[in-house]
Amino acid sequence: MVKSFIEVEKLSKTFDEKKVLDNLSFTIAKGEIVKISGNNGSGKSTLLKIIARIYSQDTGQIKIEDEKISSSSLSKSRVSYVSSDFIYYKDLTVKKNLLFFLSLIGEDNNIYENNKTFLDIDKFENLYPDTLSNGQKKKMNLFRCLIPKYEIYLLDEPENGLDDKSKKDLDNKLIELSKNSTIIYTSHNIGLLSIYDKTSKEIKL
Repeated sequence: MVKSFIEVEKLSKTFDEKKVLDNLSFTIAKGEIVKISGNNGSGKSTLLKIIARIYSQDTGQIKIEDEKISSSSLSKSRVSYVSSDFIYYKDLTVKKNLLFFLSLIGEDNNIYENNKTFLDIDKFENLYPDTLSNGQKKKMNLFRCLIPKYEIYLLDEPENGLDDKSKKDLDNKLIELSKNSTIIYTSHNIGLLSIYDKTSKEIKL
């Protein structure tokens, strides 16, 4: 029997008296690629944010290797979350933004220099975020969250806003990461063909 790496037990969450997640339970094994599916408003993004400790659940619990993730420190040290929101400092260039975020988790400049061709970041690294398209801002988010090494990657609609070449780059990166990490993602389409083919489980909300 495969040992559970992530355990979600009787998880519930309510916003403005609307039950978004209701007594949700599932397990994920280490190294699995898992798709979270459901209609708009079904709680996909909420679930990822609870695992990432951005939101707290009303009831239930989440365990990683039998340890409850009740503190943000546990989650932040093991989990990377790619949100649909854009997070940056508008007075810093793309490069300086990314170097700053990487420094916060103890990474040096080399990790940026060695990976800046990922998603063509090097082609707009000297621009300021407010001048970027939404697609370029999405690339910043993806770079910041996917280049450092984590045990778990949570991706909320990761391919949205990307051109075909960037989707392929992202697909290749996720396949590479999946060799040593667990990946949980939401998606409305099959833009990431390789990662979709390797998806081992789908959780429907």
